[in-house]
Amino acid sequence: MIRAPAFFLLCSGVLNVLFNLIGFVLAALKVTSPLAPQGAAATLDLSPGLALMLLVGVLCGVLSAWGAMSALNLKGYGLATVGGITALYILSPACVVGVPVAIWMLFTLRRDGVREAFRS
Repeated sequence: MIRAPAFFLLCSGVLNVLFNLIGFVLAALKVTSPLAPQGAAATLDLSPGLALMLLVGVLCGVLSAWGAMSALNLKGYGLATVGGITALYILSPACVVGVPVAIWMLFTLRRDGVREAFRS
């Protein structure tokens, strides 16, 4: 009952970490956006605000993956809940997958018998 949402939460956490690490690399290399209008110089600069946002994204992705692994092993109900909550971080392209999966995970964790499965 918990395996499917936990697996997809794990995938979402890994995607979140990857997208944010790619964001760090692109900002550090000052890559020009392919979506910028012709002739406009729209380089991505690694400002303190962007660095903080990307760092929080990596942290949320790691916590989501850790919570998913905890749910897959049925150990740490609280950590599984934190993993579901941190997957709701919406400042990453992974939120397209993360938000529905996080909601699914949180609803699954609230079902009857799930908390008892973590205790046994």
